[in-house]
Amino acid sequence: MKQEAPQAYMALNAGEALRAAPELADLAGSLLLAAFPEREVFRAASGARERLLAFPPLSQDELARLDRLLAPFVERRPWRARNAFYRQVSDVRGSVRELALPLTPEAYRDGDAVVGPFTDAASADAWGRGKVAPPRVHDVFRMNDAWFCDVFRADLT
Repeated sequence: MKQEAPQAYMALNAGEALRAAPELADLAGSLLLAAFPEREVFRAASGARERLLAFPPLSQDELARLDRLLAPFVERRPWRARNAFYRQVSDVRGSVRELALPLTPEAYRDGDAVVGPFTDAASADAWGRGKVAPPRVHDVFRMNDAWFCDVFRADLT
């Protein structure tokens, strides 16, 4: 396969660099290519996010470099106004980097998500208690002078 279908081989053996909201995937892909021009970059749909994959996979040092590039990006005025966030989430399934936008409370249907903004912690918590059902749980946090509800699975072992 390596000789006969090199693109397919690279795509199958690429490592995930991050997951991005559709509105941010083009930008994330461009930053990934600019930071690591020697890599092949692939995109794959994954629920509400796009997976950005690199071949060969990025090393831990390179992932830390990617963090240093993307973390300040969300502080830029247009993205901060939309509450864009960049974070690394770790659980028993592994570690995932996310560049995304929160869902509005009205847009949330199901699944893992950051939802908001809410005017205060009590409102975010009340929304979570009313909308989030097991196996998911919620946690409330503050970002950009507003409150958000992080919805995630708690039943992973």
